[in-house]
Order: sequence, then structure tokens, then C-alpha cells
Amino acid sequence: MFSTIEKRLTQLYSRGQSPEQDTLAQYKEEDFFPALLDPHANTSASDAVLYDHYEEKVRPCIDLIDSLRASGLEQDLSLPAIAVIGDQSSGKSSVLEALSGIALPRGSGIVTRCPLELKLKNVKGESAWRACISYKSYSKVLSDPSDVDKEIVKAQNTMAGEDLGISSELISLEVESDNVPDLTLIDLPGIARVAVGNQPQDIGDQIKQLIGSYVKEDKTINLVVIPCNVDIATTEALKMAQEADPTGERTLGILTKPDLVDKGTEVNILKVVRNEVIALKKGYLVVKCRGQQDIDDKLTLVEALEREKAFFKQNKYFRTLLDDNVATIQCVAGRLTTELVNQIQKTLPTIQSEVQQKIAETSKELERIGLGVPEDNERKMSFLIDKIRAYIGDIVSLTSGDYSKEYNDNDKLYTIVRKIFGIWNELLNKDQTDFEHIIRDKVTEYTEKSRGRELPGFTNYKIFESLAKNQIMKLESPSLNMLKEISDLVQSVLNNMALLHFEGLPNLMKSVKKKIDELQQEQEMEAEKMLKTLFKMESMIYSQDFIYCNKLREIENTYEEPEEEETPQQTSDNTEMTSMSVRLEAYFMIASNRLADMVPMILKFYLLLEFADKLEREMFQLLQGSEPTEKLLVEEESIFERRRFLYNRLKRLKDARQILAR
Repeated sequence: MFSTIEKRLTQLYSRGQSPEQDTLAQYKEEDFFPALLDPHANTSASDAVLYDHYEEKVRPCIDLIDSLRASGLEQDLSLPAIAVIGDQSSGKSSVLEALSGIALPRGSGIVTRCPLELKLKNVKGESAWRACISYKSYSKVLSDPSDVDKEIVKAQNTMAGEDLGISSELISLEVESDNVPDLTLIDLPGIARVAVGNQPQDIGDQIKQLIGSYVKEDKTINLVVIPCNVDIATTEALKMAQEADPTGERTLGILTKPDLVDKGTEVNILKVVRNEVIALKKGYLVVKCRGQQDIDDKLTLVEALEREKAFFKQNKYFRTLLDDNVATIQCVAGRLTTELVNQIQKTLPTIQSEVQQKIAETSKELERIGLGVPEDNERKMSFLIDKIRAYIGDIVSLTSGDYSKEYNDNDKLYTIVRKIFGIWNELLNKDQTDFEHIIRDKVTEYTEKSRGRELPGFTNYKIFESLAKNQIMKLESPSLNMLKEISDLVQSVLNNMALLHFEGLPNLMKSVKKKIDELQQEQEMEAEKMLKTLFKMESMIYSQDFIYCNKLREIENTYEEPEEEETPQQTSDNTEMTSMSVRLEAYFMIASNRLADMVPMILKFYLLLEFADKLEREMFQLLQGSEPTEKLLVEEESIFERRRFLYNRLKRLKDARQILAR
């Protein structure tokens, strides 16, 4: 019985390799399931020792994933699983019955209406049968296999209602016996095309969506059950598996009902099994399970196993499948266990990494939304003070540019405002350059229109004053636009930070937002008033004599004498225009340099520094305000529920981490 595994173990020991380093795929499946292969077989003591080597590798792997699934980890990340899918009447239930040794619900239409997690545990050396069904908060131990059918029906009616609808909630059935393989399967509803009776009209789409949620996961092995008496290319289940697993690396085909194929078409089945029709990297297996007539005739599962083997031995086409080890339910049992354990071993490092990542993400979100509002009033006041201090601390950092911690780039107010001030300076430089280009034309135009009784060569100060004032006042509108832009930006960032600090406290958030809005209007008005005053002052046209004279000499040195000979009249006119242009350019540079600093300083003072100071005072006045602390700290139900969800998730993840560590 154990000749293959014994030879394999001898080879491993002879080259110093432990059995754990070997891949399960090296073994023949029936070597590991003597009880399933022959329920009446007796094994020797040496056989038992060899079997234990396999048990040391198989059972812990499957138990590990079952424990993780029982802990609820599958709510947070996918786990290795074998999802059983098939079209209606594909023989899916018969395969599961043969594997589990229990009668599952049968009938026409949709029989499986909820995902059924079937956990099979081989209890070596015991003849007792035990099962446990659980769903939602319900759990029941079963001691009679005949009770399973009605308990599953009862569970499905509870979960999905009695109108033949479906549910995505899981039913778990654990079976312990000495003649089942160590295996966990998830049975999914059969694919329906047409709604019948009271079924929802979109029942087919609902089932496909449910199946899709399982088969798309890259840790899932897709077990596709396909009847031999249909065209494999038309089966919806295989089509869905191909869409989810285009390379076929995660898909294993199970062909059922080989006794129902038309005479002369047996060769077509052999082509499918040999991967010549629709290739799957895991290939195909063929089984012949109990039919409805067999059940009506009360054919036992043990008798069905014997008849199955006899069928393949006696069929001249299919007997070769026995030699190839791709036929009978015993081969399926061993192969599935092998595939599942290999998948678990392959994905275990990924699971460990994902658990650690989820723990970090969940902890970070819990830290962000906080521990929640304390129960007693004294602690509530301390809680509110800490909240306000933390908020004000961030506001002061963001408005002063002294960043005390890492912030999002979009929240770094001082940095963003400095960039806006840089754009203002670029605008002044551009305006100065433009003014230099048009200044001669402007001087000529004003001279022609405004010259009075003065002789040529005498500069009209009113022309100078008018041109300088007009050019400077053009900058007032852009400065007010910049004021509005920065004011809106400050309000947005302060509100965003308030949402971050006071999330889930709607009354407190409302009070803070009201204060921000009021202060924004107040500070914006003050800043606007100051800017307008500044430009009124600039319209006076003034500069210290030595400053103006120094700038004038600097500009005069850049002007070149005309190269062509001119008439006395032209010389006089050019001299006058050049003199006026030089004086205007010198003064505009002085005024522009003043505005380059003064406008940003006004905005910085009113919209950043004073705004933050006033907001700090207003925030702490909340503590002495008319609104009681209890009202300010009323928490949103959604935040409360989110925190509870995160606590439960964190507990699940930490439990999973401990399970993985053990």
C-alpha cells in the first residue's frame, strides 16, 4: 500500500533531505488515502509511521488555513481555497458527496444557495463520525450523517430566504471521519441561466457575481465540474474560470458522468483529459459518482467507490485513465489535497506579508480617528483641550512654516503662499519690462497732449506724475486677486485640518468651521483695507532724494546716445523724451521694489500670522462658551461604528499573526 512513499522516503534520507523539503506532487495520491481507497484495509505499524510523515506536512497546512478562516481573516484578505463551480446538473453535488461521505441536498434548479465551506478531517484510527455546522451565530454538532442534508437546507433558508434566492454569507460544515481526505472545499451555487418560480429575474447574474468573487482571487484553486455528455466549450463554469485564470494555472477540471456519453464519442473525452481540447496546466480528472437512481436504490458510498473502479476497469476506452492516475474519486481526493497544500505553502509568505501590512494600515487609521470620547465629564474636558491643542499646534506650524512634523504638500500653507508671492514678484518684473517698452510712446503722447507754455527741454512734472501713478495703480487689482486666492487657500487648509482633528464630532466641527469663516471674512477685509491704503500711499509719488538720484544715475548709464545726426528740433524732443523716460523708469523700479515686499508682508501678517493667533484664542474660548462640553463632543454613529470595526479587524489580524507565528 505504501510502496511508493516508502521508496521516496528512502531516497530522501539517503541523500540527507528531509521529507518536509519534498514536494507533495511527487507522490501518488492513493498512497496517502488507504482508508478512502479501501475502507476495510488494515495498515501495518511501519505503514502508519510512513503515513505520519505525510500527516506532519498535510494536516498542519490545512489546519492553519482553516484556523485563519475561522478567525475571520478572510474578511480582510484572500486565503488559499478550492472553489467548486459548475453549471446546474453538472454532477457537482455527487463529487462532493463522494469526497465527504455524506449526502448533500439534491434536486432540480439551484440547490446550493450559499457558499458552503466543507472542511474534511481524516481522524486516523477512529471509526466515529462527527460533524458540526455553523453560520452566523448558530452552531450545532451532528452525530448522524443523515442529519446533514436537512441542516444545510435549514441554514440556506435562514441565510437566503425560502424563495430560492441566494446569499453570499458562508455556511461552514466540518466533518471528521476515518474515511475522508484532509481537505477543505468551498461549494458555490450552480450557474443558472433562467429564473424559475419566485427566483429574482437576475438570479443568473447574482450567481456569476458570487462565483466571480471567489474564482478571481489569485490564491484560489478553481475546481470546475463538467459533465462528459456536454460540449466542454459551451460550459459556463469553464468559461468563467478561463476569464479569471487565463493561463489555466489555478484551474483543475473534473469530468463527471462518463457512463452517459454517446457510443463512439469516448475518444473525445480522452482528448479532453489529455489537454488537447481546452488546455489547463493542472489538467483534468474523471469520476463516476452515484446517480439519482443509485441513491433511490440506497447504494452506499463505499459500494459506489467499488462500482466506479469496476466501471473504469471494464471500459476499453477509459481503463487507461486508471493507469494514468486521472480517474476515480480516490485520485481526486489525493490530487485536491496535494494541490491545496502546495498552494498553501506557496502563498504563505504572501499571507504573512499582507497580514503585517493590514495591521500597519489599520493601526494608522485607528490612530487617525482616535480612541473616542471618554465617558466621565472630567476626562471629556481634558480630551477636548488635547484636541484643540493638537489642532492649534498644526495651524501654527502650517502658517509659520516651522513644520513640526510631516504634512501633506497641499497643507503646507507657508510654502504655498511663498510660491504665490514669487509669482507676484514675477508679475512686477514683467510689468516693469513692459513699461520700459511703452514708456517712450506714452511720454510722446502725453507731451503732445499736455504741453503748455514751457519751452522745449523743460520737463512737465505733471506728465511724470500722471504716468507713474497710472502704471503703479494697475498693480492694485492683481494684488487684490492674490489676497482672495490666499484667503480662500487658508480657509480650505484650516477646514481640512479641522476635519482631520475633529472628524466624527459634528457639533465641534460646526463650531470650529463657524469661527474659521468669521475670522476669514474679518482678516480678508482688514488685509484688503490695508492694501488699498498702501496703493493710495503709492499714488502720492514719493521717494527719498538720495534713493531716487542713485537709481536715476544707474538708469542713465544704460541709455545710449543716438547714432544718426538730428536736427536741433529732433535733438530737443529726443532729449526731453529720454529725460522723462529715464526718470519714470527709475521711479517705477523704486515703487515696484517697495510693492514686491510690502504686499506679501501685509498678506502674510493678516492672513497667516494674525489669523492663526486669533483662531487660537477663539478655539480656547470654546471651553468657556455657552455650548457645553458634552454637546461639543457628541460623536457621529458612523465614526463609532468605524472605530469598532477597526478594533475588531485589528484583533483578527493580530490573532492571525499569532496563528502564523505558531
